[in-house]
Amino acid sequence: MDKEARDLLNMTDRLESDEAGLVAAGSLAVPGENLDETIKSGTALRVEVACAGKGTVTFTVVSGAAKTAKRVDCTQPMTNGFDFTTAGPSLAIQADSPEEDRVGTAYIMGRIS
Repeated sequence: MDKEARDLLNMTDRLESDEAGLVAAGSLAVPGENLDETIKSGTALRVEVACAGKGTVTFTVVSGAAKTAKRVDCTQPMTNGFDFTTAGPSLAIQADSPEEDRVGTAYIMGRIS
């Protein structure tokens, strides 16, 4: 199911074409978290998330005091995006779902230029 979610984001093509602006991309275990401690505070990002399967996933992005959560319906084959500005020298993206074995996840975060 993670591959289905990555396909929704067209991740393979985007990773090849946008290396300079890319901050992080991948799939998350549910529940799970990926952490980047190399980001600078005040970095403006575009975060796009997708999931596949049966259920919902809540994606949460956290940096310092900044936090944004987005609940995604995995039965709807679409991506969900939002802007986020880091507020500290670390960036975490988390995924959580009550249907953890029935969903796959994908995310991509890039700098807004």
